[in-house]
Amino acid sequence: MHHDDPLQRLVDGIAAHAGMWASAYKTQRADWRHPSFAALLLTHGRSFAPGPRPAHVEPGPPGMCFATALTHAEQHGLIYVEGMALTPHEPLGFDHAWCIAEADGRVVDPTLPDGYVLAYVGVPLTPEYRRAQQAMRGCDAILTSGRTTWTDNATALREGLPADAMPVAGWPIPAPRLLGA
Repeated sequence: MHHDDPLQRLVDGIAAHAGMWASAYKTQRADWRHPSFAALLLTHGRSFAPGPRPAHVEPGPPGMCFATALTHAEQHGLIYVEGMALTPHEPLGFDHAWCIAEADGRVVDPTLPDGYVLAYVGVPLTPEYRRAQQAMRGCDAILTSGRTTWTDNATALREGLPADAMPVAGWPIPAPRLLGA
């Protein structure tokens, strides 16, 4: 592990999660494109640098990151991102949702305190895909498990993300580092 580089620590943690779930699901999900949310992140995840929360963004309640990020994406025209975050207290990272500003890719984390997150890796999702999945799943989390469902998005993991799920074509911001590249 690279202990001095938070992003590398998070990527190593995501790989550890992916390995654990690959072992747990090796018979049930052998033919899935991504056997776990962590495996999907290793393929489609992009790194995002932590930054200060804009003054106008009121932090939401702890444990409600998916719902809070969805609300902020809708209300402020931000791009919803679902992935994993690394903090000093979660050395392998944990499932998390945040937003980015479309204009410059700046992270807007509406739930965690400023300076708490050391690194983010996530998948930015288009509003259309996000809304359709939220309605279909009946859950605030789009790709992973959330507070109301303890299962991940089996369709996205089994079949992969459709071409219209991520705002990649004509990406309006400087492209964050794609982890799978």
